[in-house]
Amino acid sequence: EEIPVRPIMVCNDGPTTGICRFLDPLLGALFNEATHCRKFKKAVDVIHALEFYQKSGQLQPNTLFASFNIDDLCIRFSHEQAINALERFLNAYIPDHHIQGMTIDTILQLVRLVLENQYFIYHNKLYQQTMGGASGSPLTIPLVYIYLFYWQQDLMNDLVPKNQLFVRYQDEAFITWNRSEDQLHTLLVTVNSQFPQLMWNTTSIGSKIHFRDIELGHHHGLLYTQVYHECIFDNDLLPSFLDVIQLPIHDTWRWLRATLLRAVRYCSNDELFDNEIDEIKVTLHRHGFSNDIFEE
Repeated sequence: EEIPVRPIMVCNDGPTTGICRFLDPLLGALFNEATHCRKFKKAVDVIHALEFYQKSGQLQPNTLFASFNIDDLCIRFSHEQAINALERFLNAYIPDHHIQGMTIDTILQLVRLVLENQYFIYHNKLYQQTMGGASGSPLTIPLVYIYLFYWQQDLMNDLVPKNQLFVRYQDEAFITWNRSEDQLHTLLVTVNSQFPQLMWNTTSIGSKIHFRDIELGHHHGLLYTQVYHECIFDNDLLPSFLDVIQLPIHDTWRWLRATLLRAVRYCSNDELFDNEIDEIKVTLHRHGFSNDIFEE
């Protein structure tokens, strides 16, 4: 089919999962507080953050948006370097070296226990994962973000200054940047050169980008947002998340309701909303439905 895929081993219920679930909120909350990062549970939350960013006067005519993906790093980072970065981070942000009744050494030992005991069976053979973290493990993403920021902390502080927006959603991050694009590219090259592997996988940079399924942009400092459609398969726009041609009518209604709600949430003005309604009609027509479905 010529569709690029990559096999991933997912760990949902391993013997160290309980430790990971305990450390995830602990380390994640510390990281968010230390870096002024905002963790979102829904992609739409980035729109609300940008609206506040604009109202606070931070959105400038030259503001750039940049999005990054760390999924490749999640399975490639050095365990030893990640633990060293974590130790540096904990010593910097836990002055008394105790949190929730644990010492920093205890936390490091727990993380090391998780990383050194990542095993899986494939074709009746036992393998150990010696780099990166298990996909699906709650510990992997917060550990990778800490690794990113505290392996070369000065560079990362320059990349994400306190007065700019920095958000993360699962394995993707989004920042605002009020300097030149050349300066951003130069800094990213410098940051990546300091690590043994590519750290920041840049997915979009510009005054208009997409983050997950949202298109974000601004015209001279005036924010706009809308639904992002990825063009693949000979530029044919696929349905958002359900292939209605294979679904009974009640599931089609569910798809239509979810798609309309997304249009309401994402589109920042009437014109963009009307354009999205046209996209929905095109999708329905392609799968054998008439526009009369909107009247039913």
